[in-house]
Amino acid sequence: MGIGTKMEVSNLQKLNDDGYLYVPEIIIDPSNLYLSPPKDENNNNKLGALFYRDDDDVFFEPIDEHVPTSFSRYRYPLYREVHALLGQAIENILQIDLFPTYYYERCYWRGSVLERHVDRPACEISISVQVSSNTKPWPICFKKPNGEEASVAMNNGDGVIYKGIEIEHWRNKLDSKYNRFQRYIKKLRKIDDDTYHHQIFFHYVKAQGNYVHFAYDRAYDRT
Repeated sequence: MGIGTKMEVSNLQKLNDDGYLYVPEIIIDPSNLYLSPPKDENNNNKLGALFYRDDDDVFFEPIDEHVPTSFSRYRYPLYREVHALLGQAIENILQIDLFPTYYYERCYWRGSVLERHVDRPACEISISVQVSSNTKPWPICFKKPNGEEASVAMNNGDGVIYKGIEIEHWRNKLDSKYNRFQRYIKKLRKIDDDTYHHQIFFHYVKAQGNYVHFAYDRAYDRT
């Protein structure tokens, strides 16, 4: 797997102006990150959220409270090295020093909506990376500092850096890849619509910023 960093020197200013920065092919070979869309024991679309506090300390919630029609994993060990490598790439792109906080992935199923929101303080500088999808591009939307709204449609391996705690971001409803008749047949046969979109979110804070105390986030640790 390679990490791409080919960008212009004015990237930090562009990020500050727009609130986001599109980075095509930030992951040169996204197949290295690919996981099959998760299914349950009945081969239906898996729902819920897994939290990896440590490799041997995992707990499961039956519903992802942010997107109930999805399956997510917090700090999944497979992507730990990628978190570090992407942090280095973003430091080169923006010419700033960062500390990692946390990362998580989400598999969105047909009908998923990501509501407008801003993120918690551990997400000062974030990047959303598209891993895989079996449907048409599904844009992520941003409200820029000047009030304008913009959207970015990505391909597998592309990323978008954004200021998660400052900039509202969201995704509209994920439509099915099937037509109405195909969806009707699936419903009759009690087969889930397998339309999906797989995204990973990697979060960081500035090493010299106001949120540095959120470095190495442990929000889901036991107390």
